[in-house]
This record gives sequence, structure tokens and C-alpha cells, in this order.
Amino acid sequence: MTNNNCLMRFSQRALQALAVIGVLVFLLPQISQAQQRGEPARPGVGNSDKDTSHYNKHDFNGLWARNPSAQFNQPACPECRDTGPSYGYFGDVPPMTPEGEKKFRQNKPTKGYTPGSAEAERNKNIHIAYRRAVQAALSNDPEERCEPLGLMRLVTFSGGNAPMQIVQTDEIIVQKFEWFWDNREIWTDGRKPPNVDDYGPRFNGYSAGKWEGDTLVVTTVGLDDRQWVDAFGFPVSDQAVLEERYSRPSPNRLRLEMTLTDPVNYTRPWKSTPKVWGKIPKEAMSIGGWSGLVEDRCNPAENSFFRSFEPPAPGATKEK
Repeated sequence: MTNNNCLMRFSQRALQALAVIGVLVFLLPQISQAQQRGEPARPGVGNSDKDTSHYNKHDFNGLWARNPSAQFNQPACPECRDTGPSYGYFGDVPPMTPEGEKKFRQNKPTKGYTPGSAEAERNKNIHIAYRRAVQAALSNDPEERCEPLGLMRLVTFSGGNAPMQIVQTDEIIVQKFEWFWDNREIWTDGRKPPNVDDYGPRFNGYSAGKWEGDTLVVTTVGLDDRQWVDAFGFPVSDQAVLEERYSRPSPNRLRLEMTLTDPVNYTRPWKSTPKVWGKIPKEAMSIGGWSGLVEDRCNPAENSFFRSFEPPAPGATKEK
């Protein structure tokens, strides 16, 4: 890649980041008000897509993002955005088992409100998971070390900045995620979820899908227990089963509801808040004439460089 092209792609992402900041500045007062009222973090309701053209409800092919207006100059999608701290599975967090509580307390996220901050004090009604953020130097978040995010974090992260692409055939659906440049397979050829003992766990698990009317129901087993449910440190066991229900309620919207059943860590199934994406025309993602996802890998060397600008842990000093 030439230097000019590198600068072009960097400039495009920089402009998108500034646009996202602008949207957050606009939304923060509304988010704060909702949390002060004691409301759980949840996206807007309804469907803002006004496109009435004919479409196939079983066709998920295309590029999808949950911030379509700020990043890609598409119509606003208020129901696409999560309120509260970003990158969450959300929903009604179930009580944890003793094992789950132990793992949860061991996980130290960087996302959410910092303990003792004004935001944390104003939002004492929300789960402690969203009010315990630490600086990167004190965190054991796998993302900080460029380790695989795992399935649910890939999905919930796409609620922030990074879009995803879906490539679909009669036998398989592949979700390609821009952040971490990862992908996930959903087999729709009639197979059942496997016996994980025959294969071993994977970060994105083993996923089989079937259609129930216009809803694609996906069952995933064999999740690697080193991943977190989302950016806030909720644990996952290798015994967990994730059900996803995907639908396309209008031409430019993709909707997902997830239910996590993990008896090792939680006392009952955990249903997420709905996740909604807006469809992005291919030309809207074009940079220098090349359209598609950006290769946004987490490179350990680059990550170490950026982390060198962060403050050290209390009592520590930076190496010279």
C-alpha cells in the first residue's frame, strides 16, 4: 500500500472517529437522563427505516453498521444505538453463581464508568459491571493484549464503530467483523450443533442455524471460556449455549436478540437487549475507489505503541 493510500484510509477513519465523538456529545445528556431514571441500558424502539421497496427477508448479504449516519452518511437509525456505556450485551443481568461471581470479580475491564467518578456516582442504580472501569495498565481485558474477542464481543463491539459484512449462501453464512479482522461461520445446511468433546472449544464456537418463518435461529456451543460476554468482564463457560434470533424487519435493518444459557456462571438464561444494524450501500464504504471493510487488526506491536501513551499504574513509573 502506498503512503498516499495509507494516509487516505487513516484520514477516512479519523473523520469517522470525529463524527462518532460528535454523536456521543449529542447523546450523552439523553443517556445520563435515562440512567438517572433507573432505566436499564437499551436501544430505541421502533423501526426508523422508511424504505418500502421489495426485499428478501431471508437475505442478509451486505455491509451492516450500527452507526450508519455518523460514519457512512446514511439516514439516522436511533434504534441501532445502545444507550449507556457502549459495547454491551445488556439486558436484565441474572444473578451469578458463586463460580460466576468469582470470575466476574477477577476480570478488570477498561470500559464503563470509573469508580468514584461523577458518572459512577450518578448511576449507582445500574449494575456494578458498568461502574468499575480501570486504566489499561491495571486491566486484564483480553482485548488489551490483542487476544481473540470471542463471539459475543465481536457482535456487541459492532454496536460501536466497526461495521460487519455478511456473506450468505444456501449452506453457510459468514459474518466478517472489521475490528480484529475476525469472522464467524453459521452453518445452514441442516446440521446439528456438534458434540464439543469431539473437537474442543473455540472462541467463536460452533454455530448451526435454521429458519423459523422469517427468523434465523442460530444455536452456538463450544465457546472458549477465556472470552468475556462483552467489554464489562462478564464470564462465559465452555458449557454455555448461545441462541441468536436474526431477522430483517425492513430493507435496511438487521435485528438480533441473544439468549445466553450458562449454568456454570448464571442462575438463569440471560436475554440481551435487541441489537439493530443499518444496511450500508457498498459505495458508501469506498475509500479511494476500493469498497469494503477496513483491515482493522489488533496488532500487538502497534497496540504496545499506543499503550505507551497511557499513564502507568499507580505507584509505577514508565520505562525510559
